[in-house]
Amino acid sequence: MDNKQLFINGYLERISEQFQVDQDQAFEIFAIAAITERPFQEVYDDILIGGSRDGGIDGACFVEQGGYYTLMVFQCKKSKELKQNEIEKFRHDVDDLFIYGIVKPNTELIQPKISEYQQLSKDGFIIDIKYYFVYAGSNRDPSYAANNQNFRAYHKPDEYEIWDIDAIYEKISQLIKAQSKRKDIRFIFNPQISNIITADRQGQGLYTYSVGNVRAANFRIEANELCQLVEQELATNNTYEFLFSDNIRSFLGFKVRPNQRMKETLNDQNSAIYFPFLNNGITIVCERMEIPSTLQSGRYILPAHNPIIVNGLQTTRVLYEFFKENQRKGISSLENIFVNVRLYETNDLEIVEKITDATNTQTPISYKDKVSNKDFNLYTKEIFANKKIAYITKRGEVFSNQLSKQLNSTIESDTLLRFWYATFYEQPETAKNSVYEVMEVVFDATNNHVHPLHRLFNGEKDSPIYQQLIYAYTIYRYVQTKKELQRETKEYISHATELIAYGMYKYLEKDLRTINNQEQLEQAYQFALDLIDQNISEQMEIYNTQDKSFSYSGYFRKAKCRFEYNLKAGIVDDDSIIENLLSKQ
Repeated sequence: MDNKQLFINGYLERISEQFQVDQDQAFEIFAIAAITERPFQEVYDDILIGGSRDGGIDGACFVEQGGYYTLMVFQCKKSKELKQNEIEKFRHDVDDLFIYGIVKPNTELIQPKISEYQQLSKDGFIIDIKYYFVYAGSNRDPSYAANNQNFRAYHKPDEYEIWDIDAIYEKISQLIKAQSKRKDIRFIFNPQISNIITADRQGQGLYTYSVGNVRAANFRIEANELCQLVEQELATNNTYEFLFSDNIRSFLGFKVRPNQRMKETLNDQNSAIYFPFLNNGITIVCERMEIPSTLQSGRYILPAHNPIIVNGLQTTRVLYEFFKENQRKGISSLENIFVNVRLYETNDLEIVEKITDATNTQTPISYKDKVSNKDFNLYTKEIFANKKIAYITKRGEVFSNQLSKQLNSTIESDTLLRFWYATFYEQPETAKNSVYEVMEVVFDATNNHVHPLHRLFNGEKDSPIYQQLIYAYTIYRYVQTKKELQRETKEYISHATELIAYGMYKYLEKDLRTINNQEQLEQAYQFALDLIDQNISEQMEIYNTQDKSFSYSGYFRKAKCRFEYNLKAGIVDDDSIIENLLSKQ
């Protein structure tokens, strides 16, 4: 058995034991967790479809991108053979169920995802579908020569991706390495001198200044040079993670219109020379830079230590993918194409955050990443570890965090904070609608001293937030464990998680210590479920009389679901919610 098998088999055994599933389903959980970078528990609870009535889809999840959504769909085969008919069937199944809305038999388990897709479409959101076909064989296995042929025929990055066991193994290796300390990078930028003023003495080619403790340099470089920075980072650290660690989310691929247009510009020689006019450029923060006072051998030399691209990930990746694609074809590319760069030297994290926020106006920022190292999260991680719970704050940490392997359960920080928002902050509809909005509020609360939630998230060790998060987790886990049992009889159960958690919290609010009592939890759960049952029945009756179709997903995304629940439960909205939160331990 080689190291790859030893490594992966260990995960499959651990997953199989933890969730009491067979090896096939363990492989599904494992593969989906690696690609989505989510914990096994969350994949099992919310992404895995499971069962024989899944419509040919093993997993599905919606990823909020601010103004639109990505639907990630998965088919996982624990087989060494990559079969053409299975590849084509998966795409047809997904397209029939989601794109064309064809009603098919044996699709009961995928229906909640279909309903959510329909509701998001109705609400005016663009949904980009990404297909992931994963199999346990290898594209390079000589015993299965058709594997490589089918991979080359069907694999399309960022659209229809085929992952073999080697790709999964490599992804996990990168995630593990990404959690280690970054190896130092010293990259030498070569700012272009002005082609207007020939006797350039930092008048046109290089513009430098300082504000407070921040030094800045603005200049123009060859696009090839930016690709060399990416190459050096990959060669040194085996991952993009550090280079883009304070940036927006991952590369969006060439399906999004701005990236398409950028690539079209690069392919058109007449347009490519105007690239610095058509592009906003790159913003980079570094720990230290050495600013030249004059030219050396007719050019500038500007070394920067540990540069991080805080704005311009899409531009950088488009240029790099274009560069690599042409390199594979043996074509020289990016000649006479330039990029504008703003380089800042600072170790002040608050300044870095401000630069990142100010320069990222087109694509939403990953607030989960920005919150990950905040003091309240560090305390929370320790407190949860003492409860035998691995609290995951960074992407892919589940694969590299030794603590998560030793503890009984795992939860991602944004999932837990979302359920705190649904329960203690009493906004279940917002928690269901937008994890982005929840994390933005938490981030603002950590930084802004006048934010109403600052005293909860300011990182002080005596903040009430830690006990509240423990209680929110207890409610969340209870709701999740009950969901599987209710799926057969209550179609809406997958959509109602946040509202049920809210109802349980309000039921137990007067004495929060009862959250630790299983009997009290069950009473609270049944109370909330009964009221929601009544409201759903009444709503469906109203819709039927008006000959309208009722959407579970749409209902639980609106504040109306909370108002109607409060009315049934006799709950009166309290304007002093912040004061109450500060006093709840």
